Amino acid sequence: MAFFSFSTDDFAPSERLEAAQDIYSAMAQVQLDAPRKQIPHVETRIRLLPGISIARVTASSLHAARENPQVADGNDDITLLIHPGGLGGWLSHLQAHDSLACTPGRARVVYNHQSGSVDFYGERVNFLSVAFSRAQLAPLLGDMDRLPKHLLLPGESLKHLSRLSLALTECPGAVDGQPTSQLTNQLLDLACLALGATPEASEHAQRGGLRAARLKAIKADINAHARTPITLNDLARRHAVSPSYIRALFKNADTSFTDYLVEQRLQRAFSTLISSQAAQRSVNDIALHSGFNHLSWFYRAFKRRFGITPGEARGVGRSKYT
Repeated sequence: MAFFSFSTDDFAPSERLEAAQDIYSAMAQVQLDAPRKQIPHVETRIRLLPGISIARVTASSLHAARENPQVADGNDDITLLIHPGGLGGWLSHLQAHDSLACTPGRARVVYNHQSGSVDFYGERVNFLSVAFSRAQLAPLLGDMDRLPKHLLLPGESLKHLSRLSLALTECPGAVDGQPTSQLTNQLLDLACLALGATPEASEHAQRGGLRAARLKAIKADINAHARTPITLNDLARRHAVSPSYIRALFKNADTSFTDYLVEQRLQRAFSTLISSQAAQRSVNDIALHSGFNHLSWFYRAFKRRFGITPGEARGVGRSKYT
């Protein structure tokens, strides 16, 4: 999976617009223009997967266009232009369709064989472009004629698609060791659900990409709140699914909700115990702040997981820093 990044901060102020124009013209057949006397800021990270390209952009006020000379490149991708959040906004113009202002959490579909443009308004505006090969995505969709006419609602599938795309463009190694084919299929599943899948594609995507995205989001929620009391019902309410659905997600991943939660708490406790910054804290205090309310159970679980007692783990940490 190729990864590219570009920032106008790497160039002298007088060279920034020309540098951005050269990069965007070469990589995306996009022409950039900035307001007069303004030094533009453009920061871009691009992830390429088979049949999918993701561009994560933060930009100052700009005009970005694919007009008739650019669309002659033969690119007929189906692209989601997403506002992932933050200050500022942008206005999308598309040939033969209304101009649409995109607000955080919303998205517009464009067809790359049609001319169009985007106007960015603000000092640092966030923009996410996820382009899919028409040959891959179109067979999974229902009524495609309606797609460019309206903004997409900020539903669950679009939210997961944005979250995964942002994660993949975070840094060169931000892929969690997942196979490229798995990531490609997950993005396709989420995109077809967000855009309106055929019944067959919807059923497949519900079992595939959406399920994987939900599990990842639930795990991230557990990791963020592992130190606090957290129940299956809490998670189910936050993610708008049933407790039995969450149990099934973890079972399908060869674990359980309880086992995963305990593992996160044990890892937190172990990391704290070997840290020199926690040398003055008691083992009991660390256990409680890691989410364990029953200390005797914590000691047994810790020894079973790591093969040493919490006190011995602390000794390992001390020898590490001396």
